[in-house]
Amino acid sequence: MNLHYFRSMAIGVVAASAFALSSGCASSPEAGETVASMDTFGVEVVKVKDSIDHALKSLDSLVATQPSDLRASFDTYSSSVAALDHQANVVRERAEEMKKMGDEFFKGWEAPESLSPERRAQLTASYDKIKEDMTLAKEEFAPFLSSLKDIQGYLKLDLSLHGINSMGELSKKARENGAKVKSSIDAVLVQVNSVRGMIPTN
Repeated sequence: MNLHYFRSMAIGVVAASAFALSSGCASSPEAGETVASMDTFGVEVVKVKDSIDHALKSLDSLVATQPSDLRASFDTYSSSVAALDHQANVVRERAEEMKKMGDEFFKGWEAPESLSPERRAQLTASYDKIKEDMTLAKEEFAPFLSSLKDIQGYLKLDLSLHGINSMGELSKKARENGAKVKSSIDAVLVQVNSVRGMIPTN
């Protein structure tokens, strides 16, 4: 399994609760249930990353747009910022939940009793890394979203080629902030993928 696996799973998936863990997991779930919980989590993390990519792509399109298409490009950009705003709430809420619940957050990912102590220690380290990277993603999301909203506010006042050409620094800042968030999101996905690979499914 790799990051492409989680991205492909995201297609067609409608989650009733973002980052929700499988509600039917008992304290010692079957390996299949554990993997299903991680898959759900992985899909939702990919959705966050997809929203970031969409917002940055909309920004690039806006910067490169023709005068006759400025309004349409700006509306598309504004929609992507609104969607990203929702995802920012998802990241913040799940990061806070992980911090508050600690190891209980990962109870649905509990490993089968057959795993060796060494493998369990590896899983614990991966869980800790996921919490750390989710916290970092939450902290980085705020300045990223703020930079996108700054661009939106600026162009509301001057939706013209002059306005577009005048926001070079704002665009640069948004891309830099976006790269930081994506790096943290990628780190989460790497660890989720690592944990999934440690769980025997047969």
